[in-house]
Amino acid sequence: MENAEHWEDAKVKSEALRRRVIAEEQAVERSPGKAVDRRAQDPIEDEETFDLFAPMEIDEALTARLAKKPTFPPDAEAAAELRKAAMARELAWKKYNAECVESYEQMGSDSYAIGASKFRDNWNALWSRHYGPFEANTEICSMRFTDEPAPFGTSTSHTLQIFSAKVTGLRGGLTWPLDVFGMVAIRDTIDHRRNIVFDRERDNCQTLTKKDPYLVLTGPTRAVVLMDPVIIEVKLVVKGTVESEDKVLSYLAVEPDTSSTLYSKLLNMAYTSKLSTLEFTLAHIIFSVEATIFLRVIAGSWPDGFFGRFVASTASIDQDVVLLLHSGDKIFPCSDDGNVKLSRCVASVEVNGKLQVSVKAWKVANSGKGKYEVFMPEEANEDYVEEGGAHAPVTDSSVGIKVVFTPKEAYRSDDTLDLGFCKIKVTVVWSLISCNLA
Repeated sequence: MENAEHWEDAKVKSEALRRRVIAEEQAVERSPGKAVDRRAQDPIEDEETFDLFAPMEIDEALTARLAKKPTFPPDAEAAAELRKAAMARELAWKKYNAECVESYEQMGSDSYAIGASKFRDNWNALWSRHYGPFEANTEICSMRFTDEPAPFGTSTSHTLQIFSAKVTGLRGGLTWPLDVFGMVAIRDTIDHRRNIVFDRERDNCQTLTKKDPYLVLTGPTRAVVLMDPVIIEVKLVVKGTVESEDKVLSYLAVEPDTSSTLYSKLLNMAYTSKLSTLEFTLAHIIFSVEATIFLRVIAGSWPDGFFGRFVASTASIDQDVVLLLHSGDKIFPCSDDGNVKLSRCVASVEVNGKLQVSVKAWKVANSGKGKYEVFMPEEANEDYVEEGGAHAPVTDSSVGIKVVFTPKEAYRSDDTLDLGFCKIKVTVVWSLISCNLA
């Protein structure tokens, strides 16, 4: 009963308000100067008459009254400033829209670029609070458990070995040669940070040619644990005449297909972007340990005019190698104390397999016109080594030899590469691979 009376009272008030609004509108039309100020008797501003349950006509009446509230035009200077600010906002909005459209069009034709952008956002949401910024590199080094006991439960691991990465299938007007800079990294579940494989700044590009389209890899800095997910992250850029003319050659973040296996196997992956195709040669190494390789000249010296190529390979996958160093036409990178600076030094090896480290050296003849003729070495084989080829004089076109190691779970192994003109000590530092940070 009380509610009924309440609603009846609200209807009466609403009707009174409606009549008052109509009367005021008519009064303003007849004589604008005599319009009545209704604020003193506005039921919405009167605490005694305001009712939360009043019909919507009260709100509509207030809205109508506020809409008719007179406004005062700004002076000319203020109006000019307002117009200027409005134009600036409009231009900024148009520029933003144009940039968004351009970015969308570029990425729209490159699904890997879209995936890489989403990967960055997802990574920041999931891991940044635990592992720092997206660009952070792994702080875990190799040789973690060489001299100290591994944590309880640590054992041999399945790992991902990267043999090579090359650029093919140029498009979009690109032609050889290319000056390339940027980054290639692998992320695993140990710390989700970048394990750098290739990294060059704009002022230190690598020149790729049609004959040699391979990136000179410098990593990984530790073994890559093959636990889902493992992500290969790439951002490679072609250097232009000026920075504004640089072009993104490959931008991706992909999870290679490394399905479970009972044996180590080779993996070939190709990822086609808008301007190129990037091909990786990888390997799934089962029950593996980490091998960190060091070379040191202990007798003689590396002769001038000789190229050197040092590689590591495993018995289970011998068709591809980890390129440790290719001196090319540069000075052989050896310090005063004999230590050889390798491009890469970490490899994964089956604990029940074999690790082979080999070297090939060949002479480069100067034609006298600033040009060099390269005598490519023959394939080193057992007969060649047994016949004394490794001790051939430097006037011979090539020299090749290898040493083989049996893997361990810790400690070190040593052997010597005797090239005749010099002896190089090979030290392999072994370690188990923990899947945890500690």
